[in-house]
Amino acid sequence: MRATISFETDVDQVEGTMAVLAASEEHNLRAAADLLSNFTVLDGSVLDAITEALRLLDSSVGQLRQYQQMMVSFERAKFETLLPQPADIPASIESTLDVKEAAQKMKQFDSFLDRIGEESADDSAPEEG
Repeated sequence: MRATISFETDVDQVEGTMAVLAASEEHNLRAAADLLSNFTVLDGSVLDAITEALRLLDSSVGQLRQYQQMMVSFERAKFETLLPQPADIPASIESTLDVKEAAQKMKQFDSFLDRIGEESADDSAPEEG
């Protein structure tokens, strides 16, 4: 039977926690090695011994793969949070063409303001009579 365990730990403790979990697979690996190294024909079926050793190894390999994927995901998330995030680009300036259009409109607006400034200067000059 399998169970899923979910818990929280500080970011700086993730690697240590995963190391402890990975090290806990030692018992299956050692049991498989002991079974194979100590086996004699007098102990019983070679097929049964090999099958049991493979069951123990498969169990640990599956668990270690899960731990590996968890660490890969953790490292990826840690790396992605350190990368500079792209700035939000205003919807009106999404391409080089839009930037050129915006610059042209700013120039037109500046020209408009200059004309208004000239007209108001002309209006404030004293009239000759």
